[in-house]
Amino acid sequence: MKYLSILLLSVGALACNNAGTRQPAAISAADSALQSDIVKPVTDSIRQFPDNPELYYRRALLLFNTNPALAQADFEKAAKLVPSGTDYWAGAGEAALIVNDYKKAADYFRQALTTAPGYTYLEYRLATALIENKAYGSADSIANVLAQTAEGRDKAFYLKARMAEDKLDTVTAIRHLTSAVHAAGAQPEFEAVMELADLLRSRKAPAAMGYYTQAWRLDTTNAYPLYEAAQFQEELEELPAALNTYRKCIIADPGFEPAYLALGKIYSNKKSWKEAYTYYNLAAKSAPTDAWAYYYRAQTQEQLGNKTLAIEDYTKASSFKKDFTEAKEALRRLKP
Repeated sequence: MKYLSILLLSVGALACNNAGTRQPAAISAADSALQSDIVKPVTDSIRQFPDNPELYYRRALLLFNTNPALAQADFEKAAKLVPSGTDYWAGAGEAALIVNDYKKAADYFRQALTTAPGYTYLEYRLATALIENKAYGSADSIANVLAQTAEGRDKAFYLKARMAEDKLDTVTAIRHLTSAVHAAGAQPEFEAVMELADLLRSRKAPAAMGYYTQAWRLDTTNAYPLYEAAQFQEELEELPAALNTYRKCIIADPGFEPAYLALGKIYSNKKSWKEAYTYYNLAAKSAPTDAWAYYYRAQTQEQLGNKTLAIEDYTKASSFKKDFTEAKEALRRLKP
């Protein structure tokens, strides 16, 4: 389930910290992270006060997005210093999930729950870790408990949907996600709504459109749900509706390049070269290092008889994408 990653902390790039003796490069990378401009003041404080759990916790939060493995070590240190610190154990669990150490993640969430029994979110994250570790029976037991509580009912259905998807049971996953979204009321999880829309779309179910729209209404500055809705409309061969939805994407986010490319493609397929050029040109301006935007703009320049400008765009495309075979072939064809 690609959307249901609802974390206590903001999740950034993945990092990996292998067990055992670290290589010099790994030590250098860790030292560099701990001495970065933002982190260094806390690192210096830790040298002065090595038994202060809040300092390790603060540094873990700073490291979490870019170095979750290092963050995990700091959360663990804080938790060992103060075993009753719920946030320390929970942070270690979140970091362990990010580095794919699911067994440790489950252990840490269990520790957090010993300090905060019955805390719904921690139970939900424990079940998430168990699912990642394929411990479906234990995860389902937690989901059943959560389903009996008002604050955990929607999360119980999220978990059951995730397990159904892991078992490739799309019908059951759709049923559980639908229940989750309805149980959450006016503010369902964005990721769950998008996942439900995608699953319905995979079955060509028109109801997918309603959930894409609902996801967009949860964050009207986010053009992605509208883009996916427009893509679905294209798949259903509803081009006028798709054109309208792509334009809504641009209103929601004027810098959303995929919508410009999609509009350009539609007009290219209709051989409406001036309109196609307009949208490919806007795509290139929105993403000035995207080789494909220049490549498609070059194609429209060719169709409009602007050979020199086409060559310029094919050249730009080749400069931004190594081994861009299509662009290089076009240049060989156009250059004297």
